[in-house]
Amino acid sequence: MSAVERRDRINITVSPKNSFDLTMLTEGRKFGLAIIEPNDYGHDTSEAAQDLLRTVMVAHLIAPYFPRVIETNFDISLDRFLAELYRHYGYQPPRIKRGSGQITLAYAQPTETEFAQIPNASAHSGGLDSVYRLMHFLQNGENVLAVHLRNLNSKGNFAEAKASQAQCLDWGLPYQQVRLKNSSGNTNFDTMRTRDLLLALVVALSAKPHRVSKLVIEGGMSSDPTQSHFSEYSGAWEMFNQMLLEVGLDLTVEGVDPGDIETVGEIIKLEKELGLEILPLVQNCFSAPFQVPNNRGKWERVAPFLAAKSPDHWCGSCHKCRRMTLGRIFYQDPRLSHLPKKEIDVFVADTYEWLKKYPHNRDLVSESFLTHLNELRH
Repeated sequence: MSAVERRDRINITVSPKNSFDLTMLTEGRKFGLAIIEPNDYGHDTSEAAQDLLRTVMVAHLIAPYFPRVIETNFDISLDRFLAELYRHYGYQPPRIKRGSGQITLAYAQPTETEFAQIPNASAHSGGLDSVYRLMHFLQNGENVLAVHLRNLNSKGNFAEAKASQAQCLDWGLPYQQVRLKNSSGNTNFDTMRTRDLLLALVVALSAKPHRVSKLVIEGGMSSDPTQSHFSEYSGAWEMFNQMLLEVGLDLTVEGVDPGDIETVGEIIKLEKELGLEILPLVQNCFSAPFQVPNNRGKWERVAPFLAAKSPDHWCGSCHKCRRMTLGRIFYQDPRLSHLPKKEIDVFVADTYEWLKKYPHNRDLVSESFLTHLNELRH
């Protein structure tokens, strides 16, 4: 975990035109976080639920700095969340001070629209793990609302948004997209201090009109607070679920941890069981769009069959794409049934060289990845 750049005081203001548009000033620099679409976001939720979302947005903004004083132009009525976040990292809870220019918050008001009841919702990025969660519901014959939070991550946002919507259209699933304007400066691995809690809460407010009772996100939470960020800590999720009930969001957030390379194998099985094309629609490539053609060009030269049988939006070289390829080879994706042995050898050798050449990649891959790769080697 990275060191925290603590601040004595940070100022956060909310826009009078959008009560989910926050601006943070610290040491002469400006950061922001706003929900800009849909325009009626938050309808059919209580004022307390909307207050909780603003509080978690504040947490996401200040998480790189843990200021001792937070000065705002609006009331933070649910500061218990901030207090627990601070305690998790060994800090005293912040002082909340009302600054100048206080405004009266505009709360989204319920609409009279009738919404179909959907029992489940899933935070849907369009990547492998979120696709697995949707397929799990389809396998059990359950309906599920997929909610995509666009611009939560620092890259790949357009591709993820496009893929997540196309997937749900292809599979006949209800889909919603919530769009962030995100210049929070909260990036890289340390975004896990607050990221998944923010994601879950945005999805929860979206799901409220459909009377969703269960919301699923990526799992793998830890019971050890010293070994996990706040949004990876099971104790934080227990508190969070209780707060959801207190503010009238009558659902429970559960983490689904499908595994790693094994997940690709599960999806291959589900494709056969459900009669759906799934893997080619997955979008979790880490390469920038301008990098994809060059990366794919390499594989077209050294492993032409593998490249031809891999979707155009996969670069083939980032750790996410290598995860997909490794799983497809190991678990015998029918699309690769005629893959030449020499191309498997090329992929395995290239991946070992990639791990050697870029040591940080070993921190990105799992034990499952290394075990499966080693078995292919032999």
